[in-house]
Amino acid sequence: MKVISRQSSSVSKRILALCLMRPALGLLATLLFAPCLYAQAQQLTETPIGVIGAPEEPRFSEIVAGLKKGLGQLGYAPTAIVVHETKIVRAEEKSAKSVIEALLRQKAQVLFLIGSRLLNTVREASADVPVVFITPGDPVAAGLVASLARPGGNTTAMTFEFPELSGKRLELLKELAPPIRRVVAIYDPRDASPRQGIMAARQAAPGLGLTLVEREARSREDFVQGLQSMEGADAYLSIPGGLPTGFYREATRVVNAKRLPAIFHSRSGSTVDALASYGANDAQVAHDAARLMVKILKGANTGELPVERPTKFELVINLKTAKQIGLAIPSNVLARADTVIR
Repeated sequence: MKVISRQSSSVSKRILALCLMRPALGLLATLLFAPCLYAQAQQLTETPIGVIGAPEEPRFSEIVAGLKKGLGQLGYAPTAIVVHETKIVRAEEKSAKSVIEALLRQKAQVLFLIGSRLLNTVREASADVPVVFITPGDPVAAGLVASLARPGGNTTAMTFEFPELSGKRLELLKELAPPIRRVVAIYDPRDASPRQGIMAARQAAPGLGLTLVEREARSREDFVQGLQSMEGADAYLSIPGGLPTGFYREATRVVNAKRLPAIFHSRSGSTVDALASYGANDAQVAHDAARLMVKILKGANTGELPVERPTKFELVINLKTAKQIGLAIPSNVLARADTVIR
């Protein structure tokens, strides 16, 4: 009896000890598993975001893919992000506000704007929904944000360009093809970014011994006429931003057929066959913009998030195209290329 009594007493003490430890064990389990539970909750909760841009393929798709990849690497699984894509062509800009309002009714928590031409329309549709936009120009000089450090309002941005890079591309074009003298540049005068770019190219041309032949394009017809006016020209300089962005593939095809060297701001599905490109990669910029969007989704004040600018620029040279147009690339220029397509 005594033995049984001691065992019963021992068991009782263990049960009592476990009961007393249960709250502590519960707290420990909460501390250990809370991050996992939070991550699972984040995966299960759908986060709607809106993407607005022109219907430029494949650039639109490449930029959206870059954004999704960036969000994924920051902890947002594809099943957790619902991307509402809205493509608005310039001909429909008068009705853009109602289209954007329809997008906002999808409860988008943040808007990602490809370009800046619809920024004011987006602001008119809502002064509250956070907006992250990407632009090739200086958003301060264009009056789009108050400053780079504190953009203000419900807006911040990523730039994928410095306007002065249009001058640098003109310099590279001269190095790639030293004999050139007349360079055609087609740009959209309605947008601040290409106006900044053409100004930089205009300033750089005389020092390089080049004549810059400027052509304005407000419509596809203008752009086609600009390409047709390349008879007598020696090269083509792409000015990023505005309407011509949607016709990179066509521009590449025409200049290659004319056996002329051309340089663009970024390598993409539309420009991969061009002789060269120099600048930040659009998809990578969208990937990096995911950092801003995640900060916003976590409660940061959009207008207090500094505008970010690119730090890496890539020089791409296509030797297949060089051979096609009968151009021998100087070895010193080829040695500086980040990517060579053979």
